[in-house]
Formats: sequence, structure tokens, C-alpha cells
Amino acid sequence: MSGTEVETRPSAIAGQGLFARRDFADGERLAPYRGPLSPTPPPRPESGEVFALEVAEGLWLDGSGADNPARWANHSCEPNAELVWHGPAEGAWLTSLRPLRAGEEITFDYGFSLAESLFHPCACRTPSCVGRIIAEPLRPALRRHLRFSRPRD
Repeated sequence: MSGTEVETRPSAIAGQGLFARRDFADGERLAPYRGPLSPTPPPRPESGEVFALEVAEGLWLDGSGADNPARWANHSCEPNAELVWHGPAEGAWLTSLRPLRAGEEITFDYGFSLAESLFHPCACRTPSCVGRIIAEPLRPALRRHLRFSRPRD
């Protein structure tokens, strides 16, 4: 895969985004998520932008380097890609969940816990957005919590 198949540019979701420069098929690898591996999460950078992912139990990938354009892929509650860990030899790849068209923003589910979601509002604006960046399996519980925590008439 050449480095010109995806590009970084301003996103309507948040700051910068990762975009397809060509059509991609369902299940196709879009871009590698590159960076050094560590048994602990890297320290939080001064910029506040975190690009570290736990790719396996106790194995963290620090994707903050400039050689990792995939770090700009934003979260969406209706993602068109997923991050797949193929092991240390092949690394992590953003892989399409459905066909993508050239120019489409590449998004994936960041998989945040309920506690993490409290500090991360979601701006994906999809019909199923719950307003917080939270892993898909946890969204129903968050919806119930929000429904019952609203003031009543």
C-alpha cells in the first residue's frame, strides 16, 4: 500500500481527520497504525492529544509519531473502519467495515470505557450518537443512564 491512499485534512467531526483518496472494498486494509510498543501507556503529552491504544492486554501502541497518519482517524458512533491488531510482526491496521468511497472520512470506534467517556464528548453527529465517545457495547447502558438522570416534570 502506498502512502497516498489516505490523506489528512480538516474534519467536520474534530480537528484533523483521515480521508480515503480512492475507493476501498469491504474488509480492505486502509492504513497501518504505527508506533512503538510498550507494556504501559505512554505519558500524556503536553498537547493533550493522545494517540496511544491498548492493542492487546498490557500492550500499548504509541501512535503519536509523524510517520503515523492513521492517528488522525476520528471516532464515530457509526464507524466505517475498525482497528485490527495482527500481532507484533504486522502491527495494527485500520480496516474497512464496508465499502468506502474516495473522499470519505475514515472513522472507527475508539472503544472508550464509561469512565473515559465522561471526559470525551462525541461530535460525530450520526443518528445513533450518544454524545460521548464510548465503546459500542456500552452505549445502551449510557442511554439508560442519560434517560433516567434527566430532570422530570
